[in-house]
Amino acid sequence: MATEVDAIVPGNVRTRAEIKRVFGGSTQGGICPAIEERSVNLYSDPSVGEVNGYYDGWLAEEDDLGPIFEYTGAGRSGNQTFAGSAGAGNRAILSHAEQGRTLRVFKQVGQDPKSAAKTHQYLGEFALDALEPYVWRRVHGQDGRKRNAIVFRLRPEGETQRSSNSLIPVAKETTCELVPLDVVTAATLQSDPATIGGLAFLKQPRNKSSSSRKAAKNAATSGTFVASEAFNKKMSLRSSTAAHIAVRREAELTRTYMAFLKSVGRKTGAFQIKVKGLTATLRTDLYDATEHVLYEAKGSSAREDVRMALGQILDYSRYVLTEDHAEPPKRVILLPAKPDLDMFDLCESYGVEIIYRSENGSFIGESVPVD
Repeated sequence: MATEVDAIVPGNVRTRAEIKRVFGGSTQGGICPAIEERSVNLYSDPSVGEVNGYYDGWLAEEDDLGPIFEYTGAGRSGNQTFAGSAGAGNRAILSHAEQGRTLRVFKQVGQDPKSAAKTHQYLGEFALDALEPYVWRRVHGQDGRKRNAIVFRLRPEGETQRSSNSLIPVAKETTCELVPLDVVTAATLQSDPATIGGLAFLKQPRNKSSSSRKAAKNAATSGTFVASEAFNKKMSLRSSTAAHIAVRREAELTRTYMAFLKSVGRKTGAFQIKVKGLTATLRTDLYDATEHVLYEAKGSSAREDVRMALGQILDYSRYVLTEDHAEPPKRVILLPAKPDLDMFDLCESYGVEIIYRSENGSFIGESVPVD
C-alpha cells in the first residue's frame, strides 16, 4: 500500500518507476495491467501518437454526461484488435470493470533531469463510457499505411487533471480522403468483444464541469471514407437499461441491412468526419457507395429517436461528397419498426426517407434495393 509520501494524486508528475511502486504495472508499453493493485495504467506519449496520426486527450466538446477523454488502443502498425496477444492490452481496458480494475491515465510531459527518464503527469481515474466504450477510427500506422484503430472513450471518475496541453487539437483545415472500399471492409473490423456479451454499466459523473468549453464555429470539414462500424452508437433513451437495449438493436439492424446491401451487389461503408474548429470526430452509421445513399440507424422507432436521427442525417449529409458524387447523398433513416405516420410526413418535408423492418424481417421503403 502506498504511504502518504508515495501517494500520487491528479496533477503529480512522476517517472514510470515511481508510478510502478504505487500503482504497479510495467515500466514499458502503453497499456499496463496491474493485478495486485487492481489497476490498468494507460500511458499516453504525444511523441508517439502524433507521429502515427492520432491524439490522445480531452475533447473540447462535452455531452450530457460531461467530459470525454479519448485514448487510442495498442498497436502501431496494422489494424488494431481485441484478439490474441496483440489485443491483450485492449481487452484489459474493455474488461476492466468486470475484473474490478481501475483505469488510470498518465501523460508524458518531460524528462527527469537526474536520470533522463521520461516523466508522466497523472490525470486521474477513469471508466469506459457505458454505452459507447470505444469507436473505430481510420488512421495511418507507423509504417505509413492506413489502418483501423480502437479509440476508447473514457469518463472521469472523481478528481481529474484537465489542462490545455492535454486537449485534442482542433481540426485546422479541410481534407477529403476517400479510402478504397476493397481495402476497408466489415471483415477487417473486430466487433465481437463489444457487440457480444455484456458491458458492465459504470457509475458516470453527474455534474458537468462548470468551465465547459465552446468550440469555434465550423467553416470547413475533412472526411475520410471508412468501413461501417455498427457499434458506433449514441444514447437515445434516458434509462440506461433501455438505452443499452437500443444500442444493441441499432447494431443488429445496421449489420443486417449492411449484409442485405452487400448481397445485392452494393459497396458499403461509413464516413468519418472532422469538422474545422472541433476536436470530436463524427461517424455516420452506414453508406451505400454504389448508389450514394447515406443511412442513419436507430434502435427504436419512437418519436424522439426519429427526430434525433433526422437531425443527425441532415448534419452529416452536408459533408458526404466523393470524387464520384459531388452532389449531396440521398438521405435515409433506418428503423427497426414502422414509426408513427406523422414521422413520415416530417422526414419527407426535409427530403429524408424512412426505411423500416417489417414483422417478418423484410425491409420496407422506396429505396430498398430489389434483389
